[in-house]
Amino acid sequence: MTNTEISEYQTKAVNKVSYAFACKETGDTSHNTLAKMSEKKQTKLIRKNCVDTVIVEEPLQITLSWLEQGKVNNKVFTITMRTPGDDYFLIIGLLHSEGIIKQLSHVESIQMALEDIDGEGIDNEWLVTFTSGFIPDLSSLDRYTVSYSSCGLCGTTSLKSLQLKTEINLSFPEHKNIIKAESLLLLSSKMRSQQNLFDHTGGVHGAALFDQALNLQKVHEDIGRHNAVDKVIGSLLVSDKSPQVAPLWILLVSGRISFEIVQKAIMAGINVLMGVGSPSALAIQAAQQFDLTLIGFASDKGFNVYHGDWRIANNVW
Repeated sequence: MTNTEISEYQTKAVNKVSYAFACKETGDTSHNTLAKMSEKKQTKLIRKNCVDTVIVEEPLQITLSWLEQGKVNNKVFTITMRTPGDDYFLIIGLLHSEGIIKQLSHVESIQMALEDIDGEGIDNEWLVTFTSGFIPDLSSLDRYTVSYSSCGLCGTTSLKSLQLKTEINLSFPEHKNIIKAESLLLLSSKMRSQQNLFDHTGGVHGAALFDQALNLQKVHEDIGRHNAVDKVIGSLLVSDKSPQVAPLWILLVSGRISFEIVQKAIMAGINVLMGVGSPSALAIQAAQQFDLTLIGFASDKGFNVYHGDWRIANNVW
């Protein structure tokens, strides 16, 4: 798998004033500590006008359209901030994560809005048309039209809502001790090597999907953690990669693990969720309830398992 490609719509050049220490003798601008620089007395603070590359953040409006009793219904599902690119995957992943669709066949088309209603670029307005006979359950629509954040709902209501949305079984006996602990140490560096947008801007989150053999299958980046995850899930649904009887998928995210990230993983049938940061208490509770292997503080030096250690081979000291 190659690095994610960058489009002209995802980044923007901006002017900046940079202040950095440079060595008087070599002109080196490496990030030495202030203590070392003071000891050598060979450095000075340099002010420089230059150009930087930053990530683009724009609103995405998703409108749903379906036929009911001979009448066409249109309803705005959400307006969320995201990094442009792979909007199709983002929309599919979000609709699936929220239980609006159970499978890709419920969607007839996803296309840009034909009319620019508010005078802004229509690239940010997308229309989802459902197949004939499919009527979406929009019981969670109010939450999205009011606001959308990475925090999700809260407390017991969240878990009850998740129970109603899915009957997915993540526990398969053949997954016992299926993952070597040492192999998980390599995953964060594998994802990082494919984060092209982060290399250019330093301002995005990443999400990566690995198969049972720990091969990297999908990598997506976005200014929002939840958006990066939705793009991965959407691309998985579109590719329909499910050759195994009991497939095992590992999702790695670049930040902390909130309840909403756990919810998306469970809805997609992902068995193992890893994060570079820590999980929240509610995320752990949801993982326990659905038997999701939840791993935090993942790096090449180690990791913490908060639930589901039975999937990891324990042949370590």
